[in-house]
Amino acid sequence: MQIFINVNNDNRVIGWGSTRGNESDIEVTVSENHEFLNNPFIFTYSNGNLVKDEVYQQELLAQKEAETNGLTKLEEIMVALAELAEAFEQEKTNTQLAIVELAEIKGGV
Repeated sequence: MQIFINVNNDNRVIGWGSTRGNESDIEVTVSENHEFLNNPFIFTYSNGNLVKDEVYQQELLAQKEAETNGLTKLEEIMVALAELAEAFEQEKTNTQLAIVELAEIKGGV
């Protein structure tokens, strides 16, 4: 299968398509089940070949995992904020009850 790739200054694939999009696109032949078609951005182009950059792939996986863990942290923060809001509402209710009690003691209500 003929594809066209676009690479950056480090020869890392930054785009691809089944038709030429720019004059600078490089024509490459890959098999129908080539891993490139599932995850093109972990490949570089070197000496006429697509080369899988496994170190970069691991970096991307680690980054994705960190982002996923970050969402978990965000959820923890949201729960903590909800708990604080609930505690604030309870304190507000307690303060209002105390004001009513003081007013009753002073004979204002």
